[in-house]
Amino acid sequence: MNSLRSSPLALTAALAAVTIWGASPAATAVAGRSISPELIGGLRTLLGGIVLLPLLLRFRNRFPATWPQRIELIVGSLFGFMAYPLLLSIGVLATSVTHASVILASAPIFTGLLSFLVTNRWPKALWWGGGVVSLSGIIILVVSRSPVATTGKSATLLGDGLVLLSILFASVGYVFGGRSSARMGQWPATAWSIALGALALAPCTIPQAIGFDWSTPSLVDLLALAFLVLLVTIVGYALWFYALGEAGAAAVAPLQFLQPILGVVVAVFLLGETISLNALVSGTLIISGVWLARRA
Repeated sequence: MNSLRSSPLALTAALAAVTIWGASPAATAVAGRSISPELIGGLRTLLGGIVLLPLLLRFRNRFPATWPQRIELIVGSLFGFMAYPLLLSIGVLATSVTHASVILASAPIFTGLLSFLVTNRWPKALWWGGGVVSLSGIIILVVSRSPVATTGKSATLLGDGLVLLSILFASVGYVFGGRSSARMGQWPATAWSIALGALALAPCTIPQAIGFDWSTPSLVDLLALAFLVLLVTIVGYALWFYALGEAGAAAVAPLQFLQPILGVVVAVFLLGETISLNALVSGTLIISGVWLARRA
């Protein structure tokens, strides 16, 4: 399959993943009220690996047989499940949820470009046109300063930069994870990727978790952390890897432009952030860009 139009199930999976990920900056901000960003990022992968341990045992014979395939899986894991959640958690808690949500929408640009470089199969001009339109909407929001939200955080260049850097790492994880998923299946690839990321994070995250006072977080904070572990890390990646493997990055990646819309909506209703005229204009441009890119 080479298009989402011929794969409704892949479209549904990709939209579900984007919806879950759209809420992740707000969930990170809530969990970060009482939990350090380093611990949040580490636990996202470490606890995900523990939850998926039964699946890992079931798929123990699905580990890649050749070293090139193993390296591909390891690279995707280290970038997507170690570096990305750590940098994203630190970045989100250093800027506003609105800015973090908008910057996350740049992922299709990097994911698509990396995938096209790896496969040497470039998209049509209309895809680039849609990307430019959506990116213009992102730029409008990024250059506008967002007001301080109920989280007490305002947008900062450092936080924005860390979130953007996390997207660069995530894109590597998306592309290599999608390739592993197409070969191994989405659940074996997800289980092994998270397990390898958890193994890499364990030496730092376990001591932090043991030394942390778990009576400090509220129930809401803990539920936000559980959302990040179970839905964002496990379910979201499994759905996304499946969609990438079935439909390809050129068809799936543009849907990530919907993430800032979802993220801003969650930020408004959950954290009390406000929607400016710039946000409305940006949303229109982003959705228009998604429509153009999907027609390519």
